[in-house]
Amino acid sequence: MFKKVKLLLLIAFLTVYQLCQAQTWVDTLDNYARLAYLPPSHYHWTWVDAALLNTMVKEYEKASPEKKQVYFDYIKKSMDKTYSVANGHTPNAIASGLGLAFLYRITKDPKYKTKADKIYADYLKIHRTKEGAVSHLMLFTELWDDTIFMIGQYLLAMYQATGDEKYLDELAKQIRLHRDKLQVKDWGLWVHGWDQAGRGHCVFCSQMGWADKTTSRSAEMWGRGNGWIVVTLSDALEIIPKSNPLWNEMAGYLKEMIVHLPELQDPKTGHWYQLPVRNKDPKNFIESSCTAMFAYGITAALQLGLVTDESYKSSIALAYHGLREYSLVSKSDQYLITQNICTATCIGDKNYYFKRAVQKGKPYGIGMFIQFGSRYERYKGMRK
Repeated sequence: MFKKVKLLLLIAFLTVYQLCQAQTWVDTLDNYARLAYLPPSHYHWTWVDAALLNTMVKEYEKASPEKKQVYFDYIKKSMDKTYSVANGHTPNAIASGLGLAFLYRITKDPKYKTKADKIYADYLKIHRTKEGAVSHLMLFTELWDDTIFMIGQYLLAMYQATGDEKYLDELAKQIRLHRDKLQVKDWGLWVHGWDQAGRGHCVFCSQMGWADKTTSRSAEMWGRGNGWIVVTLSDALEIIPKSNPLWNEMAGYLKEMIVHLPELQDPKTGHWYQLPVRNKDPKNFIESSCTAMFAYGITAALQLGLVTDESYKSSIALAYHGLREYSLVSKSDQYLITQNICTATCIGDKNYYFKRAVQKGKPYGIGMFIQFGSRYERYKGMRK
């Protein structure tokens, strides 16, 4: 009996100790992501897991020297586990390639460059529009806003690893071509998709006939779809040298995407909605992954001096506290878990988006909570 009491006391002490070591909810969520939710032994070569892998790379870059090893080990174990199946046959498959490029940059081990180069060779074979925009799907030629993140993070990582500007030029080309087909100028945001055939195919989970007969575009500006772009543009501005003309181009794109975001934010919860511009529709709902993504982009714009208005500063403060209050719940005494996350989503009409399932967890939710929270805390001087 005495031994059991001692064991319980030891477990309680270790739990409290770990929680005390975590400065904020960001640290607690980071521990949950790496240790319990998606340890490297469970990593799969999918865009879903790549969203959290991307977070581990970002945290490595910002971590203290003694903690860098924690993130490095996570990335290496995840990539070594999936090395044999790594490929770049679709934009979604390419996403995990950012980890291979990162490992080559840090270790200079040629095996990681060999596989990362193979992914680029696969990427070049993906079919495209006549202008050269990469299709999100294999069977049909469709442009989705999701593609920008899936290929963008990989291309940025390859530039960092090699210094070859062809990767930046390719990213810029894809952003221009996708923006040309998807942007709604009045809002600066993008619709979810464009179908070259103008049919709006039902692939995976899309709604049949989503493409407008005249424009070939979908009708709705989906929150997380725009969030993928905002995050990628923000990261590009940290990686592309300011002396490169592409820097000003990317800065302009980011500014146009965030200009209306403060006015679309829910003042009570600090969240943006599943369909951001339909924020008054009673069928709409707050969506936490796009909230973290939008707030991440606004914080980046403030840090880079692209915007200075107080409305942006108030917006990210509201998002930071709103995510903690409305979209983080206790998983156990030790961990927190995210909620209010729209499940993986294809393309449809407004009711299609309103009826999408809302889940807890998900790597793209957890990952972006960590990325925004960490960035906000550094911006506010909350981290040393």
